Amino acid sequence: MPRRVRIDLAYDGTEFDGWQVQPGRRTVQGELERALARLHGGSPVRVRGAGRTDAGVHARGQVADARIGDRFADPELHRALLALLPGDLRVQRVLPVDDAWNARRAAVSKTYAYTLDRSRSGDPFVSRYALHHPHPFDEAAVDLALAQLPGRHDFSGFAGSACEVTDRVRHLTEARREVVRPGIERIVFSADGFLNHMVRNLVGTLLDVARGRSSPDRIGTILATADPSLRGATAPPHGLALERVVY
Repeated sequence: MPRRVRIDLAYDGTEFDGWQVQPGRRTVQGELERALARLHGGSPVRVRGAGRTDAGVHARGQVADARIGDRFADPELHRALLALLPGDLRVQRVLPVDDAWNARRAAVSKTYAYTLDRSRSGDPFVSRYALHHPHPFDEAAVDLALAQLPGRHDFSGFAGSACEVTDRVRHLTEARREVVRPGIERIVFSADGFLNHMVRNLVGTLLDVARGRSSPDRIGTILATADPSLRGATAPPHGLALERVVY
């Protein structure tokens, strides 16, 4: 009988036009559905993701679900998908779930991290995954700005223009800066959900704060006024990764 499985994924988003299927474009969902269809004799298999990453955005902890036939046990399905999928899209594990389980609706929190390369010359070995930012960086000001974010807020001022969600209140539980190694650091955000371009717009505003172009309280002002004209430029996608989805 058909059954539903949870599929944990990691991918390098550089060559993908995002998660969601788009005609004529290479997407993560499209590649996964194509591989599953091959395993089902050409019959279409619909995949649902926990979140829709943008073009160029990476994932270490994306989660999807799909209803499949009973031809393969979970370990066999895992091996088959690894054989069929490209090297920049890897299945981490396959788990059985209840047929009503939904990777997006069941999620209680997600964590995104934006990586910065603050070294003077830039590290070519992280250039696909980190924004090179060899500019003045006021760490204390950035930390003050980050401290204003945790809590339940209307993030309309940080939503992208393509955001179609009407309820833009999100509960942010974590907003911090961490040093990975000298020259490389990450800005980490955890919340019960994120809006279109929300993290990239937050990072762009924080980089303005870092360079002294805005004061740390600019974050609070944008939250209070929902005025997108006050935020910084949208940070490029390649520094962003979906790190974890919690259920």
